[in-house]
Amino acid sequence: MEVCAENETMGLGEDREREGDHYIRYILSHLNEQRLHDNFTDIALIVAGHRFRAHKAVLAASSRFFHSFFKQVQEDTVVAIEGLSELAFGHLLEFIYTGIVYVEGVELDLVLKAAEFLQMDEAIIVLKKRFVRPSCYISGILVFVMNWCQSAF
Repeated sequence: MEVCAENETMGLGEDREREGDHYIRYILSHLNEQRLHDNFTDIALIVAGHRFRAHKAVLAASSRFFHSFFKQVQEDTVVAIEGLSELAFGHLLEFIYTGIVYVEGVELDLVLKAAEFLQMDEAIIVLKKRFVRPSCYISGILVFVMNWCQSAF
């Protein structure tokens, strides 16, 4: 029987967490490759006339909208989604399969609204962290200055 000193086991949890993170990235990367090459995909989503291939299980795990939808409609292999732009949905699909969303400026609001429609909680959190309107900065600065002036005099 091997006995480890306490300080030898301290980093064990961190190592396992890193291994788990690596494995998650590995799996997502392979699922994304499968999606991009149309391997093992089981759903085609038509958004603004554009066809996106994906895996139902991955979509359902990432979106309360898809989770609910696929529980009700299990046999369909082609589904049209109305009210979303191709651009916004493409960004969100990329986020679903990579955990990364490359969006800024005017597109940010469009993608955030699509994420809210699809009930993609993790995407909403990420997008809202980036979403700062200039008017919010201006009013925030104004309140700060007014409070500072009142306390200074």
